[in-house]
Amino acid sequence: MIVISAAKPLKQPQALFDLDGGPGLADTKNAGFYLTDGTAYAETRDIVLIDQRGTGGSNPLDCPEFDAPDKALQPMFPVAAVQSCRARLSRSADLTRYTTDDAVADLDDVRRALGYAKIDLFALSYGTTLALRYVQRHENRVRSAVLLSAVPPSAMPPRHHATAAQPALDQLIADCAADASCSSRYPNLRARLKEALDKLQISAKVTPSVAMERLRTKLYSPGGARSEPNLIDRLAKGDISVLWSENERAGFNYFDGVYLTITCSESLPFFDETEARKNAQKTVFGDYRLTRQREACANWPRAQVKNDFFEPVRARVPVLFLSGNRDPVTPGKWAEEAAQGLPNSRLIVITWAGHIVDGLTGLDSCFDPQVVRFLETADPKSVDDRCFASMMPPPFKM
Repeated sequence: MIVISAAKPLKQPQALFDLDGGPGLADTKNAGFYLTDGTAYAETRDIVLIDQRGTGGSNPLDCPEFDAPDKALQPMFPVAAVQSCRARLSRSADLTRYTTDDAVADLDDVRRALGYAKIDLFALSYGTTLALRYVQRHENRVRSAVLLSAVPPSAMPPRHHATAAQPALDQLIADCAADASCSSRYPNLRARLKEALDKLQISAKVTPSVAMERLRTKLYSPGGARSEPNLIDRLAKGDISVLWSENERAGFNYFDGVYLTITCSESLPFFDETEARKNAQKTVFGDYRLTRQREACANWPRAQVKNDFFEPVRARVPVLFLSGNRDPVTPGKWAEEAAQGLPNSRLIVITWAGHIVDGLTGLDSCFDPQVVRFLETADPKSVDDRCFASMMPPPFKM
């Protein structure tokens, strides 16, 4: 855990608890942002960053068994590796005690120990699942919440991974066609993608399903999306190195044990998998992700989930929802769904944002100042949404 003290603390101490996504990402890695570009957030409130149990240094549920040298070319969650990781971690941890509700309890324990009567929440992706559950359990302890790329528990990832990604890919292809430089350099991008997948089917170096999962995740950020036409073109030329992600090159650490415990307990057992597969098979991504995760969960312990976990959250807490119009994994309609039980909330859709906003212009002149304004006022109406329309993505990579 890291606490960044407020530059000008108020008489009544305030704190912003930052909740990262995944599930399976350590939050303390975000300290650098709040100490540099994000100092405005810590002007009058402390910033609290907690590594969710099972991540970072909190008895990490890491699975190095998944990290083969050619990981980018192999199917995710190899069964033998899942079994090996489970056996090893089970010697020192009860893998059923790393759920969202466990994280909620930890979060409130930290709040109490640090002496904050109420806290603000800033959450991304799965972090919004955690934040919504915390509001559901401890509404009187939450002053306000900013939820970026909201994932209500009823979304049950990865049920919609393929069906959410297809519109984002279609939009990217349309964006390229509408851009003079991109359309000139990469004409008929959809046909080029088919050519790339056909070649992969023949070469057997990597399966088309693995390649599409890799390309799906690159749509998460505006910068990643704007590089995708170039990646597709290179893939069609036989360059499979484009499937290796920058995060992996940088040693980005994802704690897969936490991800498996939460999704195998809180998602897969509760949705109609037959229907999900049928819908996924209508997309270019197919049901690969559902198949791989089903096999992994068959070899991972399942925790008990409380009966009210999937009930809509109903609370008077002021909430600012921010969604990306080009998000390939958490569509804005999920935020709309979550907002129905939160009458003091507001949804702003950022035209060029994906799952995250990194790479857009206006982060320092629009996004951060408006979020800080909301945190200062705890009033969603105080946010001036006009500048979000001018936040633009980087140029397409040529």
